Amino acid sequence: MRTKDFLRAVVLTFSFLGIAYGQDGWKFPDFSATQVFQSRRGEMAMKVYRTGSRVRLERSAAISTLYASESRKVYNLTSYPDHSHQCVSMNPEQAKMLPSPLELIQGRVVKRVAVGSEVVEGHATSVENVTVVGMDGKMIESKVWEAEDLKGIPVKIESRIQGVTLRVIYRDIVIGAPDKALFEVPNRCTPIEKMGQVAESRILK
Repeated sequence: MRTKDFLRAVVLTFSFLGIAYGQDGWKFPDFSATQVFQSRRGEMAMKVYRTGSRVRLERSAAISTLYASESRKVYNLTSYPDHSHQCVSMNPEQAKMLPSPLELIQGRVVKRVAVGSEVVEGHATSVENVTVVGMDGKMIESKVWEAEDLKGIPVKIESRIQGVTLRVIYRDIVIGAPDKALFEVPNRCTPIEKMGQVAESRILK
């Protein structure tokens, strides 16, 4: 009996762990969209692409950020008027730019709780409160509105980070894998801690 009780306890324990920690990824498909930050000051729109655990955010025609959660790396990509390019790599702790809530929910999901339904941007959605371990190892709490007619793709996300709530709406959603080239890391990418040396060498030249 003791053996049976022990085995039952083991099964229950692993069942619980599967619920709490086994949800490492989202099931919605890859897509591209216009991500719109909303605040009291108005809206700020930028293009976003998602494939697997990678998210690319185009902040302008010249500046993009690639989040690679599987390697815990963030890459800032810049295109200059003379058609030259620059890549700067950093750890999540070094990234000081405004994050994308879509990237913030890509970490290891430790908790998902259904909290209702709502129509957002014309889409019927299921709403969940989600807790994720981010790339920097910190817990991030978000509220996610998942469109039922878009296979669960988020059309709205609110993420709480460093005491601030980031609110975004996703519009012009196109289901399908974006161009793979958008997620490729350039062969030459300078670590952010060496950017001072790079700038100095350019001045000396």
